[in-house]
Amino acid sequence: MRKLILIICIGLLVPAGLFAQAPSGAGRVAVVDTQRAVTENSEGKKAQEKFMAELNKRQKEFEDKQKVMADSQTKLQNGDKTLSDAAKGDLAKQIDKIQTELQRMNDDAQKDLQDLQQQLFQPILQRAQDVIKSYSTEQGFAVVFDSQANSIIYRDDVADITTEIIRRLDASLAKTPTVPAAAPPKAGAPPASTAPKSPDPAKKQ
Repeated sequence: MRKLILIICIGLLVPAGLFAQAPSGAGRVAVVDTQRAVTENSEGKKAQEKFMAELNKRQKEFEDKQKVMADSQTKLQNGDKTLSDAAKGDLAKQIDKIQTELQRMNDDAQKDLQDLQQQLFQPILQRAQDVIKSYSTEQGFAVVFDSQANSIIYRDDVADITTEIIRRLDASLAKTPTVPAAAPPKAGAPPASTAPKSPDPAKKQ
């Protein structure tokens, strides 16, 4: 069954070469996984849950509409000899209409989910950039590469500052959160399921 065609790419939020600074002489070099820094801190996890909840909702609506179309197609095929020409024509028009609605749903989901991604993750990304720059200045790093970049051939784990960046970002976000806390569930409502982890968007397919 066809699913929503959606590209989730937090990596696209990061300007190319943002952390790769030209060294002015000898200096230390480090790498950071911006994807992890943005999504694995406490606020990033909340943002992922909100994003995946909306994605799953749109996917469910899309699949429900697909089922209606599949049922109509089956009815048209099975009723080839029993349905009148007028009934067949009506079913064919209904199928065409649903196909148009599915395409519109897909297009709307693309735009709305990309807008939501920007809304949820851009503030966290900006804070992450500030933390990375501050930490790099403090530690005397001349160059900091994003570890998702294809130009990195080898790196030592000692040079990976991602875990420290997440720790400092958590501390910074604890003071002024960017993602509002989720509203408590209504009485009698079933508990929300754990949202699946979003795919790693920074990696090229």
